[in-house]
Amino acid sequence: MKNVQNYLKKTEGKFVFGVIAVVIALFAYYFYASPSSASDTVEDISIVKTDHVRGAVNGTVTLVGFGDYQCPACAVYEPLVKQVIEDNKTVLKFVFKNFPLTQIHDNALIGAKAAEAAGMQGKFWEMHDMLYEKQREWSLGMNARDILMSYASALKLDTKKFSEDMNSKAVEDKIFAEMKEAIKLGVPGTPTFFLNGKRIESPSSLEAFDKLILEAAEASKSAPVTAQ
Repeated sequence: MKNVQNYLKKTEGKFVFGVIAVVIALFAYYFYASPSSASDTVEDISIVKTDHVRGAVNGTVTLVGFGDYQCPACAVYEPLVKQVIEDNKTVLKFVFKNFPLTQIHDNALIGAKAAEAAGMQGKFWEMHDMLYEKQREWSLGMNARDILMSYASALKLDTKKFSEDMNSKAVEDKIFAEMKEAIKLGVPGTPTFFLNGKRIESPSSLEAFDKLILEAAEASKSAPVTAQ
């Protein structure tokens, strides 16, 4: 994981943890979540119209990431994932799915609800980014909801609708459906990534991540065409 730390040191801007915070985050990852191990099994992961997509919508390579907004390791990986999407924006379709680890993260579920509620006003990714960038601000306190409401205001959302949507059955059902899917797929913890249906070990560097995407893109070119 050393390469992840080196990458993050170079990514200065809105999201910088610092060496100590990265070490703490990685420790939390190994303590709380089982590392994602690779599998040759191609899983049937549902991609539906309500899913949130970044990158090439019709890309030949699909990367599905199961994440938890209160998970320190997810926050560490987030800038890496964003750079991978940018590096491979012509071929890579990234799909985010919620897997809040509610047994160990008290505010994970409300974080997921905030992102989905923002999505109902067309600003899922803006809230998604803010939740990871400001993770230490909102996720550890007793006033998480108040802080999330302030984020909605900063994003110029209709805060009344945002609050209502956070409490809505539609938002809750979407999150729970994704949690159920994660459990069915045997997702061991967060973050966990599936590349064209195969679970991969969480890459330890940008170069390793890009290499996996390139290999998947090449494989998709040579894959036989199935008659419709």
